[in-house]
Amino acid sequence: MEISPCLIGFTLLFSSIYMSIMKKDSKIFSNFMKLLNQSQKKMYSKIIYERMSIYVMGMILGLVLGIYYYFKYKTDKYRLCKFLCIIYIVKLGFYYLYPKSPLILYSLTNQKQVSAWADIYSEMKKRWILSLLFGFFGYLVLSRAF
Repeated sequence: MEISPCLIGFTLLFSSIYMSIMKKDSKIFSNFMKLLNQSQKKMYSKIIYERMSIYVMGMILGLVLGIYYYFKYKTDKYRLCKFLCIIYIVKLGFYYLYPKSPLILYSLTNQKQVSAWADIYSEMKKRWILSLLFGFFGYLVLSRAF
């Protein structure tokens, strides 16, 4: 199978859709929050806000660059696929490379907190892998249908 812009773009698109509709297990997050003191809760909320802001900035930058590409290269037959690739790769790259405050892990003070954080980390990693698999197989089904 050739790795094409369509494979990458639609896999990331379907993965993103799947992540947004996936059933959220809020129990692990509420369990974690119950273990934090007020100072840690404040810090955790700050980290969440910071990372959401970075994610949104990356998405906006990706959209701007994707739209620019889409309208500049009107004759490219893979224009939509490359548009999607630009959006998602820029968003992910921006999020990964942008400087962030330290992880909440460094502010945890006991083993119960660390274990609860490890549960969240493992759950989010599992969700990301499942979403990529969903996106990839979604692309395969779509590509075979057309």
